[in-house]
Amino acid sequence: MMQQLVVLGGTGDAYLICALAGAFERHHHVPVTVVLRSGLRAVADLFNVRIMVDDGLVARAEQNPEFQKTHDNILLIDGSPFYAHPCFVRSHIRVDKLTTKPDASQADMYRMILRLSHDTPLALPRVPDHAPAEPGTALMVTESTSWPNTQPAFWSALAEALRAAGRHVTMNDRAWPLAELLARCAGTEWVIGPQCGVMSILCTGEFPCRKTLATPNIDGNRRPEYLADETYPYGYVTKFANTDYDVEEFKIAAETHAYVVAAIVGGANARRLWPHDPRPVTTISVPLTPGDFLDRLAVLAIKHDRLPPAGRAAIEREYLRHRELYRQTRLPPEAVALYEKLVDLHGANFDLLQQMVPAALNGGTGVEAHVAAVRSNRQRVALKREIDDACHSPYAEVKTYYG
Repeated sequence: MMQQLVVLGGTGDAYLICALAGAFERHHHVPVTVVLRSGLRAVADLFNVRIMVDDGLVARAEQNPEFQKTHDNILLIDGSPFYAHPCFVRSHIRVDKLTTKPDASQADMYRMILRLSHDTPLALPRVPDHAPAEPGTALMVTESTSWPNTQPAFWSALAEALRAAGRHVTMNDRAWPLAELLARCAGTEWVIGPQCGVMSILCTGEFPCRKTLATPNIDGNRRPEYLADETYPYGYVTKFANTDYDVEEFKIAAETHAYVVAAIVGGANARRLWPHDPRPVTTISVPLTPGDFLDRLAVLAIKHDRLPPAGRAAIEREYLRHRELYRQTRLPPEAVALYEKLVDLHGANFDLLQQMVPAALNGGTGVEAHVAAVRSNRQRVALKREIDDACHSPYAEVKTYYG
């Protein structure tokens, strides 16, 4: 008996099913054949899985909404075709909607569909054979079937700026077969594109290229064909497979072209030495009080405003993630007003430290400056407590020396 897992959807869907196929075999004690359309064979070729190409079978399932609504797509482990996609509502109840939640990813969705444990690891793919990457090369993936390209002018502006900075830029050719695109990505120093299946493969598959996500902003402009109401959390690499990587992430809007172009051209990926380390990075998610969170955001906001370009680029990703979380968090108006006071306070502290630290390093006493710093820190603690009270926080910062 051979269980067929039929792949519907795009590149990312095929990748996740293939990355979980081995775990499926071990868990359900049945050999697996992954059935997919010919255009996605290059994804399956990255893994050690049995495959069957059947364009007709896939097309009939993808293009028949009535079949998706009524077919009893039950995973029986009896060798019958199982359509491993959430569009079959009788068996999955649209579990893809879970991926819009902060802690659920597309990989979690496919683990659920395939009846696997929530912590089942994804198999790593074989990176395609490729020529050694030339330093200074950049490949731009400007089009994606899974995300609207609402900002075509951005890509031409970015290409021009990268070339002006001395980089050799290649634009993705839609005529390339997927296998060629993946091989070109593997053999390029830096790949820039929107949140899509290809970019997710490059990140999760630990391709050696540097990666930057530049995703057109759909906040407040949702299209009916897209599940997400907002650009994020889908813009985060963590939303694909629960794992974070050394990847820059930007939202593109008409009014932010110049800013995002400058941030990419002068950012961390542009300045780091080659080769790139594609392994996952370690970040810690911990509970914070609203006061702690807004205090950190205020610090980042001042640094983002006051630091020179190199320093600003170094904190860009952290700042943008904090700003996005701030945008998504429902705060009472009094907490927002107190946050603005925190920003003003940290701005004053920034100016104070610019004077105080060099003086102290040069042997000066700076007693008055130290007193001012202590007074400012006391105000900061008081503002954080007020924010926590306004937000009904379960705990707040305690200082032994302020009473």
